[in-house]
Amino acid sequence: MPVETFEYRTETERVAMLRALAFVAQMHDFALSAPAGQVLHACEAQALDAGRDVLRATLQDAVQSRIDHAEAKKGRPASARAGAGGG
Repeated sequence: MPVETFEYRTETERVAMLRALAFVAQMHDFALSAPAGQVLHACEAQALDAGRDVLRATLQDAVQSRIDHAEAKKGRPASARAGAGGG
């Protein structure tokens, strides 16, 4: 089995990549196990359900990252800006 290396910046990105890889593998498995003549219909339904979950989790993680970044930035001392105005 081939091996690939991926780079990520955060644990959240790593989890999102694993989630996406799992989604693709599940879709291929689902296609192989779907009854003949129903593959497209079954896979579309599965893609909508599972894909929606992947997108929801990715959106939640992205928004949470933004919130965490804003909170960390807000918590930092603003000494550079305070000193720049002169006093």
